[in-house]
Amino acid sequence: MSRSSRPSRALRVCEPRAAASRPARARVLALAALLAGFLGVGLVGAAPALAHAELASTDPADGSRLDAAPSQVRLTFTESVSLDVGYVRVVDGRGQRVDTGPVTHPDGTGSAAAVALRTGLGSGGYVVSYRVVSADSHPISGAFAFTVGDGPLVSASGAVAEGSGTDGVVNALFAGVRWISFVGLVLLGGLIFVAVCWSEGRTDQRARRIIWTGWVLGVGASVGAVLLQGPYASGEPVTSVFSPDLLSATLGTTYGRMQSVRLIALGALAVLLVRLLRELPAAEAEQARARDEDLAAVLGLVVLATYGASGHAVAGIQPTVAVLSDTVHLAAVASWVGGLVLLTTCLLPGRRVDELAAVLPRFSRLAFGAVIVLVVTGTYQAWREVGTPPALLSTDYGRLLSLKIAGFVLLVSLGNLGRIAVRRRYGGLPVAYALAHLAEPDPAPRSDARVLSRLRRSVALEVGIAGALLALTAVLVSQAPARASYGTAYDTTLRLASGGTTQLTVTPARQGVNTVHLYVFDSAGKLTEPAGVGLEITLPAEQIGPLPVTLVKAGPGYWQSTTVSFPKAGSWQLVVRVRASEFESSVASAQVSIR
Repeated sequence: MSRSSRPSRALRVCEPRAAASRPARARVLALAALLAGFLGVGLVGAAPALAHAELASTDPADGSRLDAAPSQVRLTFTESVSLDVGYVRVVDGRGQRVDTGPVTHPDGTGSAAAVALRTGLGSGGYVVSYRVVSADSHPISGAFAFTVGDGPLVSASGAVAEGSGTDGVVNALFAGVRWISFVGLVLLGGLIFVAVCWSEGRTDQRARRIIWTGWVLGVGASVGAVLLQGPYASGEPVTSVFSPDLLSATLGTTYGRMQSVRLIALGALAVLLVRLLRELPAAEAEQARARDEDLAAVLGLVVLATYGASGHAVAGIQPTVAVLSDTVHLAAVASWVGGLVLLTTCLLPGRRVDELAAVLPRFSRLAFGAVIVLVVTGTYQAWREVGTPPALLSTDYGRLLSLKIAGFVLLVSLGNLGRIAVRRRYGGLPVAYALAHLAEPDPAPRSDARVLSRLRRSVALEVGIAGALLALTAVLVSQAPARASYGTAYDTTLRLASGGTTQLTVTPARQGVNTVHLYVFDSAGKLTEPAGVGLEITLPAEQIGPLPVTLVKAGPGYWQSTTVSFPKAGSWQLVVRVRASEFESSVASAQVSIR
């Protein structure tokens, strides 16, 4: 065969599937239109909320002194919280419980939690500790204190810290389960590759095993997530994973319901997998497969939607749009990475150049579309969860997201290497023609072998990086979004009566737990060692405080505290006392705006 005839041969390789791909494209466009319609509705009707609940106020307020004991303690959060596996406990100065009855949502308000106190409580200090689960399924906990009558003033570090107090083994197992769930998702996504790009893969035993492995991992991870959510949310050890009470409580939450929906959808999808991954008689193949592929696509979207509906997406701003974006994002990941897995394990090792000539152009278009979708939805999600560029490097969530973005850029770059290798070997000819060219006698077979070898290494490396990115994502979804945790530090320099200065920094200057750094300088601007340093905080508008802050010496002329609690937003007064000697001291104050 002459070289001039080869382009037509390459085109003939693609012809049998061309007509069959039209219905598939029509179904894809129909699904895209459906998602776009929902997206439009979401843009109009989405209501703002916050991811990871924060404690907005307490009654009594932290640090307050009351004339008489209240009948109940009430906590109000920035969003609805679950109390199924949480608690609100109140203890007196001797550590004895003084709360009574169950924790409730007062007046049916989902964003509030209340517990009644015993009658006849006397003077003294009382500490309230709490643990609830925010709408994105992550636990938050903390403590605050109040005083009744002439009792001694007590304080507690009011913390709204995601995952606080969760058993370390449970945390590690949960992260592993999330990773397995994502791996199962992309392996199951190989079905998209088979349906759109590689029809012959339906009867390939290795491809079948990979897709079924994805289904098994997805089911197993969902069961594991249901069992682990109870101990994770309640702070119980891993030995309580089979607790009937925790399991019942989990199934009653949004997270538990979404996992149940996922399992039901995966069960129905298994029936379709049996039909889709088998050879059908020619007379009924096209119509039957078209129907089954449509049903599988709908069930796949249901499975994908359960991820966003039980995570950060449902709790953040624009929740409807965010869940849809998250669903489309995961669909693109499953399509792209699932195809890469089947390429590197089934097609490339077998040197099936005729099939590759037909499959790679289709997958190239599918992968290109997936990358575009990932860029658009990823940018939206980054804006939504981060909010401001400085938060990328100033929060744990932002730093992990930065690593994920870098990995994604590397993955896209590597994805282009295989195509470059083929095009360079064949002078810029289309990939389909170049690979069809490999199927025929060639004067330089070793060069052709090197092209395929380079392509195999490139795709295998892409799969490895994708696996690492999935592991990073499994950790990322357990972090508090940067938008909720980032704040601009307050920094000021105060002059002392002694002639020196003190530098005071409050980070992140947000409601909840903050870190305070305090440096003391002499009149020459050098760090000095005074006899003592003290700090008090007061919120005059709410009559809270003064609350003493325990400072720990962290270096020459340097003190800090990592547990300074600002229980409410407002203009707080910080009073610094620097004692130069037994008879000489200086006092300076500053106003800090806590958001």
